[in-house]
Amino acid sequence: MQSVPDFVALTSAPRARTLLAGALVVAAAGAQAMPYRLDYSGTFNTTESLNLASASSRTFFSGTTLFSITAFFDDSSPNVLPPVPVFNGFHAYVPTSATIQIGGTTYSIDTAATNATAGVTVSIFDRTQVFNPGRYGIGLIANVVADGAGIIGDFSGASPDFTVNALTPTTFIDYFGVGHGSGPCISGNPPACPHLDTPWVLRDSSGGVWNLTLGNYEEDYPVAHTPGATVGPLNSAVITAVPEPATVGLMLAGLAGVATMVRARRKTS
Repeated sequence: MQSVPDFVALTSAPRARTLLAGALVVAAAGAQAMPYRLDYSGTFNTTESLNLASASSRTFFSGTTLFSITAFFDDSSPNVLPPVPVFNGFHAYVPTSATIQIGGTTYSIDTAATNATAGVTVSIFDRTQVFNPGRYGIGLIANVVADGAGIIGDFSGASPDFTVNALTPTTFIDYFGVGHGSGPCISGNPPACPHLDTPWVLRDSSGGVWNLTLGNYEEDYPVAHTPGATVGPLNSAVITAVPEPATVGLMLAGLAGVATMVRARRKTS
C-alpha cells in the first residue's frame, strides 16, 4: 500500500501539481459561475411545424405533440443577454448548449451565442415582472430585445421562491398556461401585433438542419385550479444546479492527468 508521504511526493512533481491545480481552478470557476440546467416540457399544436430548412413548404404537426427541452447555462455576467435587463423581473441567459426532443429524435438548438436572430436564450421572469405580476415565467426566447420566437410557461408558484437577481435551483409549480410566439413584431407592440415567422434552428445528429416554426397563441388553464378537473398535458419546468458537461469533462481530464503522473512515477520508483 502506498504511504501518505509517497503520495505527497508523487503529487508534488511539477507537471502533476500543474494538472491538479488546473482541475481545481476549473472546479472553482464552475462554483463561482453557478451552472444550471433547465428541463422544460410541453406540447406543440397543429399551428406549428418542423421541417428541413431546405424544404419548400412547412410540415405541420398533425396533432398535439410532446416535446422536452434541456438547456445548460450559468449566471455569470458574460452570459446574461442583454447585459442590462429589458425590464425589471426578467433575465435572459445565453445557454452553453440546448437540446429538444420531439417524437423520439433529439436535436440541438442554435443558441444566441452563434445565431443572433434565431438563437435561443433561457428566459426567466420572476413575480415582479410587469406582464403577469405575481406569476413566474420560464422558457426559451430568441432575440429577446425584439421579443423573438419563443415559449414561456406561466406558473403561480416556485419552490423555493426566488428573484431573477438571486436565482436558485427551482421547481415551478401550479401551471397557469403558456405563450408561444413565432417571431418579432412586424409593426406595433407585442402581443397584439403581426409577427414575423423566425424559426428556431435545430440540428440533428447527422448534420441535418431543421426549422421549428412556432405559432402565435396563448393557452390558459384556469380549469387546472378547479378540484377534480381533468386537463390535458401541462407544461413543467425545473431548474437544477449542476456542473455543465464541459466543466465535468475538464475536471475529469485534469484528474486523469494527475493519475497518469502518479502511475508513471510509481513505475520509475
